Amino acid sequence: MPKELEIGKRYTWGEVVEAYPGMWVRMSDCNLTIGSGIIDGILAGVYTDDNVEPVMIKMHREKSKDILDRTTIGFNTGLIECLNAEMGVKDEP
Repeated sequence: MPKELEIGKRYTWGEVVEAYPGMWVRMSDCNLTIGSGIIDGILAGVYTDDNVEPVMIKMHREKSKDILDRTTIGFNTGLIECLNAEMGVKDEP
């Protein structure tokens, strides 16, 4: 079983993927590749598919510069990555 990483410490993307396959991770102060992939960053949180939505909403409301990304993509899972995307939440009666 992979070791658990410490929140608040800098890790490479490879270390994070190995420790948390199939999970969502929030990373801050990231160094990025030209294609906006994460080279390394400070681990700020780890989430499952079931508990990541409130984190996404909170980051959007805070206009956070942190990156929230899934370490590995499972079967029948899609991920769209684009520049200048916006996400919104709307309450409807």
